Amino acid sequence: MIKIYKKTLLSSAKGWFITKNENWIVQEDNDPKHRSKLCTQWKTQSGIVTLDCLSQSPDANPIENVWAHIKQKLRGRCTYILKKLSYEIRRISRFLPLEYAIKLVESMPRRCQAIIAGGDKTYY
Repeated sequence: MIKIYKKTLLSSAKGWFITKNENWIVQEDNDPKHRSKLCTQWKTQSGIVTLDCLSQSPDANPIENVWAHIKQKLRGRCTYILKKLSYEIRRISRFLPLEYAIKLVESMPRRCQAIIAGGDKTYY
């Protein structure tokens, strides 16, 4: 997992935030890999701040929208071979429109307000 953090998280953050001296926070789901002692220690030592995630609230995490987008694009493709599936997910992710990603990021204040106001299930 740390290998993935180093390769993707830090390189992305450098392009988006670090060069601009902006603060940033990583939002992860409750996957045990993210919360392992080794990963938690590495993130702390690397100065990575994470946002605690609600345990059963996909509305709070826009990555669920990204996965839905990827699944929709995968329909009808030969993905029953693991290597092919992995390749297709990476290919689709690479071409995720920037406008879509920005829209998801900008939806976060509304998502948070909806969760605070409505509790469990929201529009998102």
